[in-house]
Amino acid sequence: MNRNTLNYLIARYEESEQHVATTSGKTKIPAKTMVYMYVWYLSNTITYRQLAILFGVTKSTAWHIVRRVVAWIISIGHEFIKWPTAEALEDTTQKFLQRKKIPGVIGAIDCTHITINAPVKDKHIYFDRKRNYSIVLQGIVDADQKFIDIYCGEPGSYHDCRVLKRSAFYRKAESNMENLFPNSTSILGDSAYPCKNYLIPVFKDYGSLTREQMCFNKMHSSARIVVENAFGALKGRFRRLLKFTERRDLCSISNLVASACIIHNICIMVNDDTTISNDIESAETEPVPAAEGEREASGDRRNQLLMLLTQNN
Repeated sequence: MNRNTLNYLIARYEESEQHVATTSGKTKIPAKTMVYMYVWYLSNTITYRQLAILFGVTKSTAWHIVRRVVAWIISIGHEFIKWPTAEALEDTTQKFLQRKKIPGVIGAIDCTHITINAPVKDKHIYFDRKRNYSIVLQGIVDADQKFIDIYCGEPGSYHDCRVLKRSAFYRKAESNMENLFPNSTSILGDSAYPCKNYLIPVFKDYGSLTREQMCFNKMHSSARIVVENAFGALKGRFRRLLKFTERRDLCSISNLVASACIIHNICIMVNDDTTISNDIESAETEPVPAAEGEREASGDRRNQLLMLLTQNN
C-alpha cells in the first residue's frame, strides 16, 4: 500500500487512541508505530519474534499490538464492508452492465482457502482437497473489486455451497430477499453454487449445452472474474494470507483475514494504485460432491437472463 493509505489509517487510529487511558507507567508506543507493525506483519510472512526485533519490542508486545490493531479495524469494518443500497447499488449494477453487458448484477460470490497449521482440535475437517489445512474465506465483490460481504472461518474441507448455507448472508437472503435484491437484482457464482432467484450460477456442462448457454457461461465468467481478481489482489498485497505459520487460534486468524479485507476496501477507497501481483488466486472451479449436489429448482431467473442476453446479442 502507498503512504496515503498508511497516513489515513494512522490518523484514524490516533483519533481512536485519544480516548484510551494509559494504565501503567510504561512508555506508550505511538499509534503510528502500532499501525506500521500491523501492516508489516500482514504484508509479510515474518514471525512475531522477527517483528519484535525489527521494531525493538518484546515478542509478547508485538503480539499484543497486532491483536489490538486488528480489533480496532474490525470495529470500524462496517464503514467499509457494507451491502450496497440506493445510489451505491445503482452504481455497481450500471458498471456491470457497461463493462460486462449483464443487467441487474450487484456482485459476484466465491470462496478462497487460507492455509493454516493443523488445528489442535478436529484437524481432519480442516484438511482440504489440495492436501493443506485451511479455513475458507467467502467473499461477495462489487464491480470495483470491493468486498460487500465476507464470511470467514469455516473448515477447508467444506464445499463452497455448504459454506454459503452456513453464512449470515444466506439466512438474510432467504428470509428477506426483496430487501437485499430489489428490482430483481442478483449476484453471480460459479457452478459450485445453487441456482436461486438472487444467485445465478453458470450452466453446468455435462456435454449437452446449447450454443446460447455456452455464450451465457462465457459472459457470466467474464463478469464473475472480479471476485477472483479481488482475492488475488488481497493475497498479493497481504502475503500473510498465503499461509499462517504461527497461530493456531482460528478466531484470531479469521479476524486478521477479515481486517485484511477491510484494508483492501480502504485501499480502493483512497485510490491506492500500488502495483500488485494478482495471479495468486486460481480460477479453478470447486467440484460438486454428491452430498452437495442438488436439483436446480430455481432456474427461472437464470433462464430469463439467458433469454435477455440472447436477444441483446
